[in-house]
Amino acid sequence: MGELTKRILVATLGIPLILLLTYLGNWYFFILILIIAVTAQWEFYRLQKNKNIYPQISTGMPLGILVLLGIHTGYWFFTGLAVVISCMVMLLYEMFRNFKNASSNIGVTVLGVIYIPFFLSALLYLRGYTDSLLKNTSHAGFKFITVMLATIWICDTFAYSFGSKLGRHKLFEKVSPKKSMEGAIAGLIGAILTYGAVKLSGILPLTWTASLIFGSLVGIVGQSGDLVESWFKREAGVKDSSALLPGHGGMLDRFDSLIFLSPAMLILVYFLFA
Repeated sequence: MGELTKRILVATLGIPLILLLTYLGNWYFFILILIIAVTAQWEFYRLQKNKNIYPQISTGMPLGILVLLGIHTGYWFFTGLAVVISCMVMLLYEMFRNFKNASSNIGVTVLGVIYIPFFLSALLYLRGYTDSLLKNTSHAGFKFITVMLATIWICDTFAYSFGSKLGRHKLFEKVSPKKSMEGAIAGLIGAILTYGAVKLSGILPLTWTASLIFGSLVGIVGQSGDLVESWFKREAGVKDSSALLPGHGGMLDRFDSLIFLSPAMLILVYFLFA
């Protein structure tokens, strides 16, 4: 089976499932984000071993799940206490592990929690928060997340298609040698055009200014997230975070832009709609 066939098959099975769980919301959407976060966090920790850094998977993974649960249920105070206790346990536990570079091990463990579960938890909050802000729009949260996902995909497609044909100037060579300035600009334009189409269609009650800002955010921050993940992989000396999704790499590869974009999108929604 060729790589393109694998990519199409995974997308054919995965996209309807993602849309269904996003539409159902609540715990169904939580399960979706939990699967993405836990798998991507595990892949991130796995990358570090190539650099002789050994994060605490046994404490970092449960802490990530705890953060997601706390954001989803709204038990902020108890979650905060649990996070503090978990960090204390993490520090004590490191003394009994038989690994060098204790500071790096602990630091990367905490980074894995912040970078993936904590960032993605913004999406959990955003799903319901958008519903409450746009009460006159049916299924506002579902539509907002769907548009966000579609824009990321269109941005990536524009960046790859135009970059591979017209790319002449390197975007950030030491991080991702194949990415070009031309491709990044095309991705940005694709994201802005997508939100412009959303404005014209009336799917979401956006002004032209809001459409431009949302499109620019996806085009800039989303592509920055892709660069950040490429940087981690390049340091680890690997092409993909894992081989979990045939033709797509790992969960971290597939959702790197979404992870980085989620908190920025929540902040923007608050300032534009609240």
